[in-house]
Amino acid sequence: MWSQGCVGAELLLGQPLFPGDSGVDQLVEIIKVLGTPTREEISAMNSNYTEFKFPQIKACQWKKVFRSKTPEDAIDFIGTMLAYDPLKRVLPFQACAHPFFNELRDPAVTLPNGRELPPLFDFTEHEKEIGSDIMSTLLPEHAKEGKK
Repeated sequence: MWSQGCVGAELLLGQPLFPGDSGVDQLVEIIKVLGTPTREEISAMNSNYTEFKFPQIKACQWKKVFRSKTPEDAIDFIGTMLAYDPLKRVLPFQACAHPFFNELRDPAVTLPNGRELPPLFDFTEHEKEIGSDIMSTLLPEHAKEGKK
């Protein structure tokens, strides 16, 4: 999910969110945006580095990272993926239910060339079971069994 957040941010920005010429340089860029990770976040990422001292930097507001015309839902969506602690990042199935994708659930939405969207809601029975708690959001009324 972290990688998807980075790619999504780059698409919105038109440039890398965390540019860097080395691993350390890139880590500095991440800290400039997300702020210094807490000891708990460091432990969740890699418990071998809990004693490492990072510079104390406050997190930047996402609104300041993206252009003013960037939709709030897009900014929030990126933020759900870019959490230091992997267990606090949105899960893939949950990400699909994010309001950022609500437009895709509108039966009137078409591709820019006017064609219909490809099948987006043909979930398998297994997917419906594992996502049962969010299926009411994922599966719009017009895509439910027996409806077009």
